[in-house]
Amino acid sequence: MKKIIISSVLAVVAIYNSIYIESLDDLKQKKDSNFDFAKYSQDLYQQILAKSQAVELSQLLSSFAENDHANIAKYGNRLGIGSTAYYLVKCQAKILEVQGDRLKVLAAGNRPLEIDTKFIFGNAIRDASGLVKLTDFKTTAEFNKISESLNTIIREKAIPEELKTIKAGDTIDIVGAVKLGEKQHDLLNLSVLPIKISKI
Repeated sequence: MKKIIISSVLAVVAIYNSIYIESLDDLKQKKDSNFDFAKYSQDLYQQILAKSQAVELSQLLSSFAENDHANIAKYGNRLGIGSTAYYLVKCQAKILEVQGDRLKVLAAGNRPLEIDTKFIFGNAIRDASGLVKLTDFKTTAEFNKISESLNTIIREKAIPEELKTIKAGDTIDIVGAVKLGEKQHDLLNLSVLPIKISKI
């Protein structure tokens, strides 16, 4: 009798271990893992250039200098409740110097800027566009994957093509992203993450 009970218990354990139940959420996540981040980001890049309203950099900085909070809020895109916001900006500038992957330029109002064309990382461009929301994605990892893919397109495809044609002394149009705090005091030494550079 004991042998029969033991055999039965072992059989039940074996059957239990052979059954794998996967939640519907896990199945859905596997299905969604086929999401084409590269294509989405390429479309997003085109939308940023076509639909986003970049503010003139000089206009944005004037608003900061004058503590014009209404315009500062209007131009920026803030995620969460922090005091930092991201701004999509544009300006015309003269190239003073090409230092490897960095451009030193003089923008309108004799404002010196540094444009880093290689180290384009982080979420500034995605967030400055105002076209992507955290609620559009299930996880923060997916949300950040958009930034990675978008930055790669700009860093490895869009910007290098333009860099082949420019040199010191040229005038360029720049569309880029900047991160500024509400009480930003240093408005002279800004670094702009480029989205598009065009020789005039």
